[in-house]
Amino acid sequence: MVPDVATAPPPDWAGLDPEGKRKRLVEVATQVFTREGLEAPMPRVAEAAGIGVGSLYRSYRSKEDLIAAIVVEQMGLLRAELSAAHHEDDPGLALERSIRQLAERQASNRLVRAALAATSDRREVQVAVGEVSLAWQQLLDRARAHSELRSDATVMDLRLILAAARAADEIEPGARGRVLDLLLEAMRATGDDR
Repeated sequence: MVPDVATAPPPDWAGLDPEGKRKRLVEVATQVFTREGLEAPMPRVAEAAGIGVGSLYRSYRSKEDLIAAIVVEQMGLLRAELSAAHHEDDPGLALERSIRQLAERQASNRLVRAALAATSDRREVQVAVGEVSLAWQQLLDRARAHSELRSDATVMDLRLILAAARAADEIEPGARGRVLDLLLEAMRATGDDR
């Protein structure tokens, strides 16, 4: 989900409208923070964007504002993926594929989780996370309606599965696949769960 801005020619900053400038800064900051962590200073983001620090602060008044914008964008991308999965023919398979894809992204890029932790008290981040939870719930409901998912499965269960996958990788690198296999199997409906 993290775009590679290093290969794209930067647009002419002066020719961008304010929204275009904010979007460009989110792309660049995502790359910088992915490489260097959230500790990277704002001047580094400005330098990577090819602008002065003052121009950066005119678009985002603080580093926290910029980090929150990254989270909101990433949640929007995830919500779009989940909405697309909602329209697939096999909702149970679509749900499992979505969970596995997200677990893989979390394993290879810890930026969003760190950014979310740093900005979780902000209203715009809470709204974005809520929209993702609603998209997960809709996919769960559809899978449940097709009798492919246990009747008591919740969005919190999905969060626990993803947390278990991250924890498994900390114990044994690459173990997330086995944990996902086990936990996703437990989520499937059996005769008693329908």
